[in-house]
Parts: sequence; C-alpha cells; structure tokens
Amino acid sequence: MLDKVIINGPWGPVQSHHLRRLAQVSYHRFLQAKAKQTTTYINSPLTGAQMEVVYRVKKVAGTNMGYVQITIPVATALIGHNRFHAGLEVIRLEIKCLELLVKILLVSIGMTPAEIRHYMKMVRPQLLELTWHNQTASVDARKACQNRINDLMRTKRGLSSRHDALIDDAEINDSKSGVSLKVTFKNGDGYRNYNKAEQIKSRRKKARAENFISDAMRPKLATVTPALEVQVRNELLACEQTLREAGIQHPRDINTKTAGAAMEAMWDSMGFDDSDRVADESQLNDSAKDTLRRFLAGEDVTETLPKYRISRDRKAILDANGPDIDTRTKKRFRFNPANLGSQLHYKNRWRLPDELRDFVVSERTAPAIMEELEQGLAFVTDAELPEIADPEKRAAWNQRWQRFAREEWLGKLSTPEDTWKETADSEDSDSGDSENGGNLPDAGDSEQREDRDSDS
Repeated sequence: MLDKVIINGPWGPVQSHHLRRLAQVSYHRFLQAKAKQTTTYINSPLTGAQMEVVYRVKKVAGTNMGYVQITIPVATALIGHNRFHAGLEVIRLEIKCLELLVKILLVSIGMTPAEIRHYMKMVRPQLLELTWHNQTASVDARKACQNRINDLMRTKRGLSSRHDALIDDAEINDSKSGVSLKVTFKNGDGYRNYNKAEQIKSRRKKARAENFISDAMRPKLATVTPALEVQVRNELLACEQTLREAGIQHPRDINTKTAGAAMEAMWDSMGFDDSDRVADESQLNDSAKDTLRRFLAGEDVTETLPKYRISRDRKAILDANGPDIDTRTKKRFRFNPANLGSQLHYKNRWRLPDELRDFVVSERTAPAIMEELEQGLAFVTDAELPEIADPEKRAAWNQRWQRFAREEWLGKLSTPEDTWKETADSEDSDSGDSENGGNLPDAGDSEQREDRDSDS
C-alpha cells in the first residue's frame, strides 16, 4: 500500500559531528571556502534501493536545531520493487518494518542511542504515498478511462482560480512513453494516475529511477508485468495537513483506519461524485440553506442565482459535507464523473492474487523482513552476528550487510562519538586484537573461532 514515506525529526542542537557522516557540497565565494549540506543517499541493505537523508538547521527559541528528513521508497527498500502492492490490511506491517529500517539509517549517519530514542519519539510524517491499481477489460478500456479522468481534471484546473476550488493544477503528459496525470491540490496534497507498464517501458531517466527492481525480484516478476497493461495506477500523496486531520501525528498512528480516512478525504476533494452526500445544516447560514433547498428540489441554481452567491454558498455546503451545487462542469462531459470516480475508487481496486502475496510486503513476507532488519540493527550497532544454520542463507546475509557496512563506513569510525556504542566498548575494541582492521566481523568469523577452540 505504501509506496513512499517522508518523515522529519530533530537531531538536537547543532554540533560539529552532525555533518561528519553526511554529504556536503563545497564552493567558493569571495575567495573564502564555504560548505553546505546536501542530500545524502543511502542504499537499502535489503534491496539496494536508494533512500534520501537531508539535514536542515532551524532556529528554535534562539537555538540552532538540526533536523533530519528521511525519504524512503517503502516498497523498493523492503521488498525490491513497486510494481504492485497489497492493500490497507498490510499497512501496519509496513510501518513496523520501516521503524527498524529508520533506526538503521540513523545509526549509519552517526546518531547516538539517546539521539535515536529522541528522534523516534519526536519524528513526524510529512508525506504518505498510497497506491493501488484498478483493473479494466482491455488496453483500449484502460486508455479510455485515462482519457476520461484527464478530461475531468483539465476542467477542474480551469476552475482553480475560484476560492472554493480545491484543485490547484493538473499536469497531463502525453508522449510516446504513455499518458500520465499529475494533480496538485491547494493544501499540498497530490494525485497521480498512469499505467505502470508504460512507465516500465519508458526510456526517460526519471521513469527508470522510479522503476527500481532488485536482482532477486527481476526474474520473479517477468511473467507478471504483462498483466499491468490493462490496469490504471492511482497514487494519492497525503501531505502533513491531511495526515493531521486524519489523526496521524506520528508514524505509529498510521493504520488501516487513519490511512483510509486520509484517502477518503482526498478522494472526496477531487469531486468525482457527491450527489448522495448529506450536508450538516447546523453548519450552514440562511443563504446556504436556501441554496441547498433549491438544489435538492431540482432547481438549476447556477442559472437562477448570482455567481457570487453560488461561489460563496457552494464552499459553505462542501465544508458541511454537502453535495456540489455547481453542475456546470458536469454538463459538458459525455460520461458520468460519478461512475468514473467509482471505477477508480480504492474499494474497486485490483485484488492481489494469492500467488503474488509472496512478492510484496504482506503477512507472509513481513516476519522475515523484520527478523533480518532486527539482525542487521544488532550487527551495525554491536557487531552481533545472527545464528543462521543454512550456509547459503548465511553467506547471502553476510554479503548484504557487509556491503552496507562498507558503503556507510561502519566499523571504520575514528572517534567514539562517531558511533552509538558506549565509550567502554570503544576502548575495549581499541585495546583488543586489530585483526579485522577495525571492520565489522564477517559472518564466518564466529565459526572459525569455534573451530580453533575445538582444535585446542
């Protein structure tokens, strides 16, 4: 369900070691060397997908505070692709996996245990990208569906100058790579609609970056991709304001109920269908009540009432969860926007076949993902090696996490404050055997030590 998450939390008062593990850009101005922080890219230890870490400084109560913003492509970072997803029923499992992955990221940028605990307590979600697919009968039917929603959103864009309109812009791209729609709301939310199979075939650099697939998943998904040709992909991007209104103040608040509420609120704001909505008349003034009464009686209020009153009362009625009284946009379409909204709604989504639940984050795969992340967290913090009986699985695990440790320079820290191990542990490691040159141990080292002990 989750395709991308952006979270932001405090590191603490700005200190020199904050930027020691983060990328910086140096430049010269007036012959004085300057440096500024930039985006740090960290590969997922599970799949190799790229995640982003941005360090920002904000003045709070006269003190410069460092904040860390993390962008995680959830599906590709956890399972290795984002071509299709399970539904809202697995969103809690995705959040549990993300919690462990975020802790590993915080270790890799040099946070101490206390700083990690504080970050995990104070972190706030800034964006959730919720994704589902809708099945159509054929490729032509899918293209017709895309044309209808593009036509509707193009009209909504023409009304964006009105203060009661919720949609700010609608960008429609029609090229050899396919047709795509990107809608921007005035409150910062977003919506995207396109065909995933067309994006996979696209040669555009941006499209290739969004189609990451791990080496382990590539052969497994070869037979699934053709089925995506007849599916329309919907992506809702819920911003911080929408998340707060849905009751999401912290990542732990993300569940089926709250995420569903955010999705429903965004879907209603797109204006597909609201004819069956009942307004709370206690929130309406006399003018809005009179306009609503006329509308429900069958009067075309857009023809009988002044434009300023329609604009004013329409906003009041919509805020009271009432129907859209402005029917002028509906008259020009050769289709019923209500039927289109129902066709693309989450409740009519393409249900993932049982045999494909092994290829997404689900109740089948999440336990193994969480177990490996817990093992990896212990490995990058305390150099603890997991007990894996199968030699092939142990070798694969060791390859993944040793590569992650090398890429992030874990185990090669020059001072104790660079790691979140205690000072005593650092002193013990410095005074001990330096056979590994300061690197984290290999998964086979423990077996070799056991063999030497048995020989002796």
